[in-house]
Amino acid sequence: MSPRPLVSVIVPAHNAGATVDAALESVFWQGYEALEVIVVDDGSTDDTLARLQRWGDRITVLQQRKQGPAAARNLAWRHAKGELIAFIDADDVWLPGKLLAQVAYLQAHPDVDVVFGRFDRWAPADGSNSWPQPPTAADHEQAVGRAQSQAAPGATTHLHGWLYADLLQESHVHIITALVRRSMMVAMSGFDEQWATGSDYEFWLRASRDHRMAQLDQSLAWYRIHPHSITQRPRPVNAEYLLVQRAVSQHGLTGPDGRSVSEATMRRRLHAIAFGHGYLLFWSRQLAWAHRCFSQALSHVAVHPKSWVYWCLTWPAAMQAQWRGEHA
Repeated sequence: MSPRPLVSVIVPAHNAGATVDAALESVFWQGYEALEVIVVDDGSTDDTLARLQRWGDRITVLQQRKQGPAAARNLAWRHAKGELIAFIDADDVWLPGKLLAQVAYLQAHPDVDVVFGRFDRWAPADGSNSWPQPPTAADHEQAVGRAQSQAAPGATTHLHGWLYADLLQESHVHIITALVRRSMMVAMSGFDEQWATGSDYEFWLRASRDHRMAQLDQSLAWYRIHPHSITQRPRPVNAEYLLVQRAVSQHGLTGPDGRSVSEATMRRRLHAIAFGHGYLLFWSRQLAWAHRCFSQALSHVAVHPKSWVYWCLTWPAAMQAQWRGEHA
């Protein structure tokens, strides 16, 4: 094995006082010593900054007014010195052995610029407000010991190579599982900050046109599910739908390796994204917005009884909204 490269770990944090310590512990317990940890306080109004200051010079803290995770990640990676860059959100945790496995993979595969993995949803049990306990320092030490006892740590991959066609069909890459080469971040100029949500999916779709990627066939992180998460808030803009449409418009259905997504598959994909967003809006009582989504869904798959049912249920609200707009 060649010497371990410096890994810069980027942590956007907004009002994360209750969770950021667990996230940072999961990073430092990885058993990987060549670390630089950069936390961006994204306009927090709770005790996030005070908790970060307790970590002293083990971390670098940057501050900005609230601009969202894409801007926070951009600020951090432009300050980063590492050859490799990893991401974790301040309310999630890495699982034992994550970083060792990924660094070993990138060292063994110089043609790959992104390595990521699976993740587990981390939610309270039985509707309570208590999350399962994250892995302990001892759990991490055991994983480090297993990795160091192997002559050449490796991992089985689920996906590998040019993944544009795969990413059109599903957003496979969860950012908290990703390790990327800094050279790729520079080439791509970071994340597109215009997206309040979906900036990471936009980034991976764009990356997949010019960079090879690999998915390790193992869970690498716990993703916390809670009602205050930005991804759980109903929004009128369906970022995933728009991003897939834009990618197809710009690059078509064929990846750099010649693999294509059929038009029928893409119609089903766009229908599913539109219907899913409409369903979320429907149960959030945003009926006029939901109607727009069900109309989009039916424009891709017209023969779909469930979509028609929800389209009819939301049609009165859409007509009322249109009437109010015309008679305001």
